[in-house]
Amino acid sequence: MIVQDNVVTAWLATAVHGQTMVYARATFLPVGSAVAKRLRLLAASGHVLLYRERRTHGPGDENFRFIVRRTAKQLPGPGGVLIVKGVKPLGAHKPQDKRTGSCAMLVRDIAPQVRSILAEGERRSAETIARELGLYSAQPVRVAMQSMAA
Repeated sequence: MIVQDNVVTAWLATAVHGQTMVYARATFLPVGSAVAKRLRLLAASGHVLLYRERRTHGPGDENFRFIVRRTAKQLPGPGGVLIVKGVKPLGAHKPQDKRTGSCAMLVRDIAPQVRSILAEGERRSAETIARELGLYSAQPVRVAMQSMAA
């Protein structure tokens, strides 16, 4: 078990000198672990100390608890919080577009539901209808509404 990166970020934002957190329970850390790599970089710069303790009892296959301890050194960035760089922006395609293969296929699937919702007579936006249908994006609903209007 290894914690997620957002847990480490939240802990770093609030941790004071001497405070600890168990960030992994395992026999060894995975080679490509982004959390372990980030904590090793912070340890190299003196912001945290890393150590591990051997488990003495309890169920499970994990032999070690990997622990991070906060030092008094101030973190870089505003308010001592690390600035995350290099985050890719979200793409134009939403998860349902990837799941179905194309927006056109999704439009064909939802067109009858959109037609019946619009037949109820209430004025509804594409966003409202998308929420009712459980879609992440209103774009397929807009396309379906445009094809019905044409």
